Amino acid sequence: MGTMTSFLERGLMDEDFPIRVVQTEETFLFAPHWHEEVEIVYVAESGARIELNHHLCELKKGEILMIKPGEVHSFLPGTGKLLIIVFRMHFLTGTNPSGPDEQSLKLLVSHNTVIPAHQVQKANLALMMKAIAEEESGRQPGYKWSMKARLYDLIVRLIRLKPGQMEDDYPGGASSESKKFAFIEAVCEYMERHYDQPLKLDDIADHTNFNKFYLCKLFKEARGMTVMDYLNQYRIAQAKWELLGGSESILQIAVRNGFNNLNSFNRIFKKYNGCTPSEFRKRSGRTAQ
Repeated sequence: MGTMTSFLERGLMDEDFPIRVVQTEETFLFAPHWHEEVEIVYVAESGARIELNHHLCELKKGEILMIKPGEVHSFLPGTGKLLIIVFRMHFLTGTNPSGPDEQSLKLLVSHNTVIPAHQVQKANLALMMKAIAEEESGRQPGYKWSMKARLYDLIVRLIRLKPGQMEDDYPGGASSESKKFAFIEAVCEYMERHYDQPLKLDDIADHTNFNKFYLCKLFKEARGMTVMDYLNQYRIAQAKWELLGGSESILQIAVRNGFNNLNSFNRIFKKYNGCTPSEFRKRSGRTAQ
């Protein structure tokens, strides 16, 4: 399959206790998505193939990948057992962090980082993640306190793996970041609800009550692409799943996913995937229509 843009993942986090543990099976696939939480992925068995911002990241058994908030990522075929911990920054820092320890955490999660297996083992990082998972699955009295305490321990260990002076990597503080995430979430949610309609930039700007030029600037800074690129790539992603699993004609799929005509669909599909919809369908073993 060609590259797909990730889309906003929401509704899976307890607002009062924003930490989640995911333990996957022997093989794991997950569609492209992004969220405002930090994600720590430990490769428990085999290896992992993770598409991160349209770049393939191939991990070996025992390695850890830290994914910063807002990053596009998906889990591809060839991914084995994983232990994943997802948490929101304010769970550890509060809503208005300003101290040096909070700044160290900000710097830690401001980059996507791969931690080699030997370093994971030396620092006991996997054991610390497993301890959090065991508390979550056992749910003994006080398990939430224990999970938070063990997450603090894990973060401290990760911070101390990073050499050099820690500096503020998020000018404006957490409150401005939260507002930006909320705004971008609202824009993406609106487009994802109405992607099958003939949306224009003016429609999206009117919905958000923002000047369209400021909207484009803010969205590009946060997502690394234009508003219309996000919308078109979302449409293409929906269409790709239908091309793989459905028997309808390419024209029917194009129209249902917000494209006015087949030429436009073919052109935009090829832009993002390097092939036409019919070529993509043939490669997947289906007959083009």
